[in-house]
Amino acid sequence: MIELKNLKKKFNSNYVLNDISFKVEKGDIISIIGPSGCGKTTLLRCMNFLNTSDEGYLTFDDETYDMANINKKEINNIRKKTAFVFQNYNLFLNKTALENVIEGLIIARKIAKNEAIKIGEEMLEKVGMLERKDHYPSQLSGGQQQRVAIARALALNPEIIYFDEPTSALDPELIGEVLEVIKQLALEKRTMIIVSHEMRFVRSISTKVIFMEGGHIVEEGTPKDIFENPKEERTKEFLDSYRREL
Repeated sequence: MIELKNLKKKFNSNYVLNDISFKVEKGDIISIIGPSGCGKTTLLRCMNFLNTSDEGYLTFDDETYDMANINKKEINNIRKKTAFVFQNYNLFLNKTALENVIEGLIIARKIAKNEAIKIGEEMLEKVGMLERKDHYPSQLSGGQQQRVAIARALALNPEIIYFDEPTSALDPELIGEVLEVIKQLALEKRTMIIVSHEMRFVRSISTKVIFMEGGHIVEEGTPKDIFENPKEERTKEFLDSYRREL
């Protein structure tokens, strides 16, 4: 479905991503873990062309793109098949929950408003937020805002959803409600790439785990491989700090 080859990205003269390659099959749930600053978020942003790559190739649905020289039309074609859930929700503060969900359908997808509202309400119901469809972000908790953001992503019916640390901005007691929504999506065999520090969640939900450090992929494998029998010493050291969680 997706293959990333030799992705490189630098800021000034420092490589934030250096020769990143991996495959994503339909229905995969790939979790990317690693210490802060290792390039996880930049990787997701490059894959969805929110950041420009310096080198690399992305194959999506049998079409291969030069990531450093991709044009706007090609980017738009890819984004029609993807959705991105941000750390800090990125909701429009002057729009209600429902308006946030349907904005992309009406503006980007040119869907009639009545149809968009129907889809929007279905997606809000799916994440347990239909009763708050007329609330503004300021009237919602962080967990509720993130669930609206997930509903917005789902409304686009994407082939793949990118989650960039979807619980990192939440108070501890609100994390569970967002993780539960993502777990439901996993049961539906949605293809997802998730950057997360929630190791127990990563272990339970993923089909593959990628451990990164310093802009490199250090190790990748099944959750059993990574959490029970990591091959690399650096992977072991990183996971040791989470042993109480696991």
